[in-house]
Amino acid sequence: MKRLIFIFILFCVGFGTGTMPVVGESMGGLSVAGGVVPHHLLAKEIIDDFFEFIAGQEQHPETIILLSPDHFNCSATKEENSFISVGWDKSVTELEDLSTDIDLLKRLTIDNNIISDRSAVLAEFGITNLLPFIKKYLPETKIVPILIPESITQEEVIKLVQTIDQVSDEQTIIIASVDFSHYLPAGAAIFHDARSIRVLLNFEESEFENIEVDSWQSLYAMRLFAKLRGSENPAIVVHKNSLDFLPCDFNSTTSYFSVVFRKGIPENNLQVETILLAGDMMLGRGIEELMKENSIYYPFLKIVQLLRDVDVVFANLEGPIVENIEDIEETAMDESKFNFRPEVLEALKWSRINLLSLANNHIMDRDKEGLEETLDWLQRYQIRFIGTPLSAPVFSHSKNIKNYYFATEQSVFLAFNRVLPFIDYQEEINKGIQKARQSNPEKIIIVSMHWGNEYQAHSGIDERELAGKIVDAGADITIGHHPHVVWEIEMIKGKPVFYSLGNFIFDRQFLPQTREGLVIGLIISTDKLTFHLFPIKNQSGQPILMEQNEKELFLKSLAEKSNKSLRESIKKGIIELELVN
Repeated sequence: MKRLIFIFILFCVGFGTGTMPVVGESMGGLSVAGGVVPHHLLAKEIIDDFFEFIAGQEQHPETIILLSPDHFNCSATKEENSFISVGWDKSVTELEDLSTDIDLLKRLTIDNNIISDRSAVLAEFGITNLLPFIKKYLPETKIVPILIPESITQEEVIKLVQTIDQVSDEQTIIIASVDFSHYLPAGAAIFHDARSIRVLLNFEESEFENIEVDSWQSLYAMRLFAKLRGSENPAIVVHKNSLDFLPCDFNSTTSYFSVVFRKGIPENNLQVETILLAGDMMLGRGIEELMKENSIYYPFLKIVQLLRDVDVVFANLEGPIVENIEDIEETAMDESKFNFRPEVLEALKWSRINLLSLANNHIMDRDKEGLEETLDWLQRYQIRFIGTPLSAPVFSHSKNIKNYYFATEQSVFLAFNRVLPFIDYQEEINKGIQKARQSNPEKIIIVSMHWGNEYQAHSGIDERELAGKIVDAGADITIGHHPHVVWEIEMIKGKPVFYSLGNFIFDRQFLPQTREGLVIGLIISTDKLTFHLFPIKNQSGQPILMEQNEKELFLKSLAEKSNKSLRESIKKGIIELELVN
């Protein structure tokens, strides 16, 4: 079993920030199939380093196929979906005094839909920003600039790359001009980058469409070409964020990742998993009214960019999903009973929430039939769930219940409820965690607990005692729901306990604390766990990431009520734990 050792983090370094170690420093004479480089001139030192690296090889490329997003959507003026390049006439193809490989370009157009639009190419900074660097380091190299519209399909990219592989010589390389995560705070951008980099390096072909970059097609094309040329060994140039160059807008950054692919294959795939852990989600009552007035997607519109492009997005579903909604206000004495329309699952699917806890005090608000219908709807929408009341005899033979936990390649999720009407007792909790641990000795065990007193400022003795027993049973990470406010973070025997994440989506927020929440971005890698802390606030039923000044105040307050050993890390918004076998 892996154990955790706590490490103080004095700087927000996260996954892959700053300069990363280049694989193999002495690479003279090794052939290169291509690479990835940013196109923002803010990151000009990265661009310079990238092309200096290419020029430092014993053999220079004779032709560079330069792939870029179609930022200005020039393809929209065309009658059909197509790639865009310069014309075939030598008199108009030179850019920055660099020659176009017209012969290669003509051969590519035979079987691929590439149209001529020189003005579009000249307007595209994904191309023009790189040309001076090519001229500086590789002045004799010819180029073939190609813009790839957002609407281009994977099949069209595959066909283009296969043609390039067939008709070009060994001195041709592909460079993808691509920037990574956009319009997110640095911590969130770094969190998203972890998965994007894994998909790129490991060449997870089916996942390219779901990564946070400005042209997944360009990345996919370059990476496929590298595979076809037997050049899958990555030499990472650097991974940085725009704040490394110009600390101006803390809430909207861009990530830059640069890599070169050389002959050979890597010894091991990159083992990284990204997880978002969110709090209570109530999609009825006032939230339902807001969705009726706006759309079913309304609650997620301001947080969806954080939720997307993550392996697992987990939240607590605070009620059953049923087709025939009961009007709580008219028919129920207890207004705390909830039920949600099936349409909300379309919004969850759209926002990429893919794992729900049903271990809470409201999942039985429509009795056994409501629970069974909920499970049917979740399966219909292919949204996974954990935490149904398996121990209750009436549900023990449910056709819907298959597993009491959900496992990925690197993690295991369990959920338990300690709030009436049904309760998972200590013995059940211990046995459940122990069984999961025995079946998954090397994986990270994440336990979700619905517990505590609503609106209380911090955890009580019952929660603290139970947390210790959960850790003893084998949990690596414990997260809490139900109090509707954020509680402290504690380390128990080297294992983190987030006692309450507060509200994620909720309507009645009469206390200031109920309008705040915490979303945890967890990165699991081979040697460490990294927790990015994302404070959120609720505005008219919509969660949104806090602004920088609000975030700093929130984290300072959270740090002051948490373990002293964690305080500096919490203030920085990042906690790292080393994994030791």
